[in-house]
Amino acid sequence: MKIVGFPVDVSHSQDSRIVRGERIRQSLIQTTLDLIQAGDVEPSSGVIAAIAGIPGSTLFQHFPNLADLYEAAFDLSVSRAFDPDRPVDRAVPLSRRAALLVSDRAQTFEQWLPVWHFAERVRSVAPAVSLGIAHLRRLLRERVAVWFAVELDALEPRAREPVLDSLDVAFGFERWMNMRDRLRLSPMNASRTWRFEAESTVQRAFTEPGHSGAAA
Repeated sequence: MKIVGFPVDVSHSQDSRIVRGERIRQSLIQTTLDLIQAGDVEPSSGVIAAIAGIPGSTLFQHFPNLADLYEAAFDLSVSRAFDPDRPVDRAVPLSRRAALLVSDRAQTFEQWLPVWHFAERVRSVAPAVSLGIAHLRRLLRERVAVWFAVELDALEPRAREPVLDSLDVAFGFERWMNMRDRLRLSPMNASRTWRFEAESTVQRAFTEPGHSGAAA
């Protein structure tokens, strides 16, 4: 997964120093992401600088601490891999929506798995990455609420949060990581297994007796 595009557009800047500085910064972030994607869970400043083709001293002019570069790489990866505004067709039947969400997340999570391994490795030396993980978890939970908004809104208020908790776990990153890293399932088998489990969780969540207004 090669992250492309950056939030700061300097293409129209007339100051060559600003343009060059921002391009170096972008190159360092992209190089870090490329190394992470290649399996380096904690890329060193020396390796990053060498591959980016700049002196190590230049790297630290743009990122005083390696943790700052890790944070920038993680944040950009999240912004490119997870779109919080992607529309959801709520008219699609419940079981189909569950299958679509599994398919969407299986593809995204599989591509993003190396970044997750990196984040877990460096979170102790880069506290901002740890905060980024917490932010991502909130984002993923919010997206689950969007995917199943119709059914969640129909529940009694006291039932909504527990149901959302169960859905958040069922469609969470740890589910995919467990099947891929611990159970050693292939992407295809992991996706098939996940779909079966997630659809079962969804059906139980919205048909359990006592959930007033739950979808059948």
